[in-house]
This record gives sequence, C-alpha cells and structure tokens, in this order.
Amino acid sequence: MEFLGWLWWALAKLVGAVWSVGWFLLGGWVVTLAQIAVIGLVVYGYKYGWRRAPVEIARHARTFGGFLWAWMRAREMTSGGRAASGKSDAREVVRTVYRKQAGDINVSTLLSIVALFGLGVVALT
Repeated sequence: MEFLGWLWWALAKLVGAVWSVGWFLLGGWVVTLAQIAVIGLVVYGYKYGWRRAPVEIARHARTFGGFLWAWMRAREMTSGGRAASGKSDAREVVRTVYRKQAGDINVSTLLSIVALFGLGVVALT
C-alpha cells in the first residue's frame, strides 16, 4: 500500500511540474499581448484623442485583419502566373538535407532548457 502512495506522490509531482511550466509560458504570452495592447492604446490615444482612439483602432484592426486573412488564403504562384495545384510539373525533385552537427542548438531551445533548469533549481530549494 505504501508503494501506491509513492506512485501517487510521483504522479502528482510530475503533473505539478508540467502545470508550472505551462502556466509560466501562458502567463508570459498573456503579459506580452497585454503590454502590446497598452502601448497601442497609448499611441492611438495621443494621436487621435481618447474619444476617437477606439474607433480608429477598430478600423485599422479590420484593415489588418483583412490583409492577414487574404495572406492566409493566398496560394503560391507558379512561374506561369497561375496558382500552384497539387500536381507537380517537375520531373526530378532535388532535396538538400542539412545534417546537424553535434552541439547544434537554436536559441529558443536553449532558453527553454535554461528556464526548465531554473524551475528545477527553484523547486529543489
């Protein structure tokens, strides 16, 4: 019976660690978006005045949203000027594969590992 207690404790610690990392990442994204929104409100407030700023933000957001939607729906054009279909006219496909060397790591992965290491240090102290 004691083994089940240890198993439950280990599972609870694992779920808690995953929850901590997820909450840490989600909180960072939410704070970043909130800061961008506040900066946008301040800039539009100074430029258009506090009464007209929300209307201008909505107007520009609609324009940017239309551009973003058109960009997401766009298809890649071929050299003939028509949209590329699922079929390929190429007879031979040449593929270049970059092989990572030992020690190759991108900055995002490195920062994630550092953040996880820091959370581990905090959890141990």
